[in-house]
Amino acid sequence: MSAEPTAARPRVVRLTDGTPTGGAKRRREEQSGARRAPSRRERSVGDALLPYLKLVRAPAVFSALGDPLAGLLLDDERLDVGRASRLSAASALIYLAGMALNDLADREEDARERPDRPIPSGAVSPRAAALVGGSLLLAGTYAAWRGGARWTGPALAAAVVAYDFQFKHSNTLGPIAMGACRSLSLLMGVEASGGATSRRGIEGALLLGAYVAGLTLVARGETGVARTKELRTGAGLAAAALLATAIRGGPSSLPWAAATGALAGPALSRALREPGPKTVGPAVGALIRAIPALDGAIAGTRSPKPAMVLVSLLALTRWGRSLIPIT
Repeated sequence: MSAEPTAARPRVVRLTDGTPTGGAKRRREEQSGARRAPSRRERSVGDALLPYLKLVRAPAVFSALGDPLAGLLLDDERLDVGRASRLSAASALIYLAGMALNDLADREEDARERPDRPIPSGAVSPRAAALVGGSLLLAGTYAAWRGGARWTGPALAAAVVAYDFQFKHSNTLGPIAMGACRSLSLLMGVEASGGATSRRGIEGALLLGAYVAGLTLVARGETGVARTKELRTGAGLAAAALLATAIRGGPSSLPWAAATGALAGPALSRALREPGPKTVGPAVGALIRAIPALDGAIAGTRSPKPAMVLVSLLALTRWGRSLIPIT
């Protein structure tokens, strides 16, 4: 009787698509689940870090790295890599600190107008934001001191705190204070390169400060109804600073100035034609992303290596905006 042994023999029944059922299928699912477990852990780490990256607006930090480099390049086309790295790190750390402290200072306003920001949404606590901002500020000041910016580094840190907690909401002092922050960032390079502030350094710092003050005026229209007068004043100030930079630097600055206008001009023109949060926000982001090109125009650099660094910063800033909003 051959039927009984045949019935007792274990078999794997396959479906029409060839997929095994029973124990083999369960084993495959268990193995697949084991392989997926690390990716879930990686996602959880990413999810934990993302609110902090949004808090400091991480991609915009690339726009700050070029300021001290421009200061270093004003009087010397050669870059000391160690000094340049320390000063760029200082500028980046203080910039990130300013962003964290900015959200800490604005948490009540953000709860009304930007409830998806990390602090009002509950993703980051005010205490954690204060700790992050304070730690970055101290680290940036120390890096500036190590890079040779003995007075401009601490002055920049103090200006950032003063802007975030005191001057930001002043119609007059707010844009001036913000412009002063970026001027001091450039002056870190000037101080470190020669120990004294040169005329070219002061001129470059004033031009960068004027551009950023104009950007700050434009940014006033990001929430609510855009204030047309401030928008036009800010756009005019930024454009005037760019034009003065091109004239001052001559042929070596013209390509950089043209790149700045090409990056920021179209979005700013749309904001002027149709003022409102939907157009002003992208205009502010474009103005920020163009700052490395403006740094190149201020320095008037022709040397390949510094030019490649600044172009890389432009690319990184544009790449980062697709991951995390700048404004």
